Amino acid sequence: MLRNLRRPLELSIGTARLQISFSQEELYRRALIRYQGFETSDDPGFFIRLLDSHEVSAPSDFHYEWEGASLRCGDREAVFSGVRHEYALDSLLRVFLSWTLLPKPGFLLHAATIVRNGRAFVFAGRSGAGKSTLAALAPAGAVMTDEISLLCAEGGEWRAYSTPFWGEFRAAGKHRHAPLAGIFQLVQAPQNRAERISAAEAVRMLLPNVLFFSKEPEANRRLLQTVSAAVEGVACHRFEFRRDASLWEALPA
Repeated sequence: MLRNLRRPLELSIGTARLQISFSQEELYRRALIRYQGFETSDDPGFFIRLLDSHEVSAPSDFHYEWEGASLRCGDREAVFSGVRHEYALDSLLRVFLSWTLLPKPGFLLHAATIVRNGRAFVFAGRSGAGKSTLAALAPAGAVMTDEISLLCAEGGEWRAYSTPFWGEFRAAGKHRHAPLAGIFQLVQAPQNRAERISAAEAVRMLLPNVLFFSKEPEANRRLLQTVSAAVEGVACHRFEFRRDASLWEALPA
């Protein structure tokens, strides 16, 4: 018997504090490994109950289904049902975070985040854009994530946070954050060049890369406001790059 199974797994992902209760020993063991580095003992967080099977639940503020698993979120706790492996848990956590970050305000983005001189450079792009390539070319210890970045406004500034949601480039993840230096749209090209783009262009560039799962008009309106606020406060660029270490020379200081 796992000695900690009766205690919720406490995680810190971005600005979200989570307590996750498990009913399966094997899933709990895999979660300990998968989210190592994001465990916390800070203030109690949002409570998430994991259930093996589906149960009839009261009406929720947000509901989502994914390949036989589902989540229901209220204002104080969430229920994840039908979670049989760590991949389902990982997917539902991303969906949950996309919902709970919105009022902070914040959002999840398909992007690699690299820290240079204490600031976060966020490189947005869908699969195949080159996020893992940038991560592989970055100095040791500089990579926050190569796949899913978390951006959140805090204390009057936008910051990037690490997440445990990795792509091809796997590193020893840990909870960390840094102020945003800029957001860059990845474009593979023969040369390296960063070109500043307008806020309107930046919103059009970012929206297809934002992870968001609610179809409610009001939620999508708030998401548009949040992304617009982020690009108004942070320099955004179209970043053409070659797949070699010379790309770092083209970044703004």
